[in-house]
Amino acid sequence: MRLPAFRKRAVEVDVAVLGSGVPALAGALELSGRGSRVAVLGPPGAGERPRGLGLALLGPGRPYARVARAIGRSPARLVWAAGCENHLRLRALVDESRRDCGYAARGSFLLACRRAEAEELAESEDLLRDDGFPGEFLDHYMLETRFDLSGFPGAYWAAEDAEVDVGRLLVLLRERAQDSGVSFPAGPVRGIAADASGVSLDTPAGRVRAASALVATDGAVSDLVPELRPLLRPAARDRLRARLLSGAVLPTAVRTADGRIAWQGGEGAVLLCRIGVAADEAAGSLEAVAMRLPVETAPASRWEEDGEVSVDGLPVVGRLPDRPLAVACGFGALSAGFAFAAARWAADALLSGADPTPAPLRATRRPAFV
Repeated sequence: MRLPAFRKRAVEVDVAVLGSGVPALAGALELSGRGSRVAVLGPPGAGERPRGLGLALLGPGRPYARVARAIGRSPARLVWAAGCENHLRLRALVDESRRDCGYAARGSFLLACRRAEAEELAESEDLLRDDGFPGEFLDHYMLETRFDLSGFPGAYWAAEDAEVDVGRLLVLLRERAQDSGVSFPAGPVRGIAADASGVSLDTPAGRVRAASALVATDGAVSDLVPELRPLLRPAARDRLRARLLSGAVLPTAVRTADGRIAWQGGEGAVLLCRIGVAADEAAGSLEAVAMRLPVETAPASRWEEDGEVSVDGLPVVGRLPDRPLAVACGFGALSAGFAFAAARWAADALLSGADPTPAPLRATRRPAFV
């Protein structure tokens, strides 16, 4: 006897969130908090190895003076102000939850590898102060007095930056999302069709229909949203974790002023990441950077993480033209720096029709190289 074929039942929601990690969960939580029925498709982040670094930073990891010359003083201020909003939203989440997520508001350092970069950082100190962003320039003498670092000509300490443990943050976000009614249908998404009438997504478990969708991830999106390809490139993949030498003192949140490398310290170890595009990997190895730090390089562990980063070092956020579809991507390894503000902008764009994303970060922008 031949049994009848049963069709897979379609899931219907108000907003479908495609993606993984902090951006997807932050977006889902923001949307559900406004009363939307939300489904997250794709790896939700919790239970996976956390991606990237938990650095909640204001800018794109370049000297402020350089960014202001590239995109203008007012747009540069908007970018830093967006980072301030993100930090406030992250801190509010942590404070409200009363959970230990490794949050620490102790600033971060932008580290000059060349003298010209140090001069830009010194110039940036005055500009940042004038625009309302506190910090301090350290010449190489001050840097070497405070930390076990040598050979770096200067650094800028951004006072309003912060750190968080990505793994613990993901657990918190997923629990909060589930408590607010967010569903997690089986994924991954195999295709997406969006027009003025809504969004349809195909998954192995069936079809998900939504009035609108948000593609939010610390991974890659170019295959799902091809029109973003001019703004995105494969991110550098290298990751290296090494133990600090006994008694060594390092700044725990660091980016290099060339936009290529970042590290986060904690529990007697330091995690180094490449944060630029994959093409920059030829500029030097993480081992070469680690050799300049007081770490034990011999037992260091290495791995790779896929992802995408924007060509100008700024996240790609906002609603796409003529469709109920918004994006929050291009973060690379530093999604904690903009994901919470991006969630608010994307939710506004989808639910109100007005996109508040700052112009330098919009998905429809023409990138300026900084």
